[in-house]
Amino acid sequence: MIELNPAETLLFNVGINTFSFIIALIIFYTYKNSFDYHYDIRQLRMLESIIMLILLSDIGMWLLDGKSGNTIRVLCYANIMFYFLMQNAATIEWLRYAYYRILGRNIPGRKEIFLIYIPFAILSIIVVTSPINGWCFYLDDSNYYHRSPWSFWMSVVILAYLLSISVMALIRHKKEVSVDHRKELLTLAFFVIPPFVGGVVQTVFYGISMIWPCTVISSLLILLNKVNEAISRDSLTGLNNRRNMERHLLTYEGEQNRAISLIIMDINDFKAINDQYGHRAGDDALVLIANILRTTFNGTSAFLARYGGDEFVVIIPQGDERTAIEAIRKIKNNIDAFNKTNQLPFQLNISAGYAISNEKSVNIPSLFKEADMNMYTDKALYHQDAET
Repeated sequence: MIELNPAETLLFNVGINTFSFIIALIIFYTYKNSFDYHYDIRQLRMLESIIMLILLSDIGMWLLDGKSGNTIRVLCYANIMFYFLMQNAATIEWLRYAYYRILGRNIPGRKEIFLIYIPFAILSIIVVTSPINGWCFYLDDSNYYHRSPWSFWMSVVILAYLLSISVMALIRHKKEVSVDHRKELLTLAFFVIPPFVGGVVQTVFYGISMIWPCTVISSLLILLNKVNEAISRDSLTGLNNRRNMERHLLTYEGEQNRAISLIIMDINDFKAINDQYGHRAGDDALVLIANILRTTFNGTSAFLARYGGDEFVVIIPQGDERTAIEAIRKIKNNIDAFNKTNQLPFQLNISAGYAISNEKSVNIPSLFKEADMNMYTDKALYHQDAET
């Protein structure tokens, strides 16, 4: 370990933390102004807020370090405790967000209590008692900050949690079909690398601040991934848009020994809904169909997209007729179940058609042509039933 003179590194540490704070502030306001307030965005905004508080606290630590006076000593202890407590809070927020993005659900309550809240509560107790026992840190007679041996092990515990998320993301990455989600999973797995490198540098060169400025780099990568994801989404329904669907299908085209199921559907009498109830009602119908598709295929590797207008596409990476027929049946059953709630002044109905690629190669134009023809066959049956 190379111990640097705090007086010589003060300007560097304050400068890099200030610069990192500005970047974190830009990231925070980008989430606030450019994204809908969904659960994952709320988590990212909370995480970025905590990171900014940590950076401000770190600036305060460097400005107060070694200053004389009992008041300064009290301020130093309070600021350092706040720094470590916010570090724990940031780790918890990251674990909750990453788990949700990897598995598509929140951490189960009991598991969250025993695996996250209790361990981090213990770490927090170590922090707040350090002014008495010096387990995590202590101040010498000149009010200079010093790490205690337990601070190293606290860092090891936090690193172990972060690495566990990276491992989960990489395992999921191997099974994931969606190109966009595979990229996101790699970004989640990579999140730990910059702060780890910063921690190594900070350990070797004792006296410079690098962990949280490097963490801002990781959060910037998460933002870039979110921006890319937003470009690929339909703004109304939140499903993949046509551009992203076409890009997804390119991963299959010409691939041998791989069969897929492609389902095309549209909303029956959609023009009549718009004409009779207004375009707002039409938008509501589109959003509801998108939500029903999410529910139907939750936990599967199906790719969902709004193809355009009132048309939707489902791509299932298992190419057999029974899978496609069963998928359509589940969609229609879920729509019927929704209709029974009478939430809308009209009934939702869809017509759907499917096509299965042959096992030798995937021909996208042929798949769409066949699925489209089958959808119109289904629509003709719907109109026959409506007339009788």
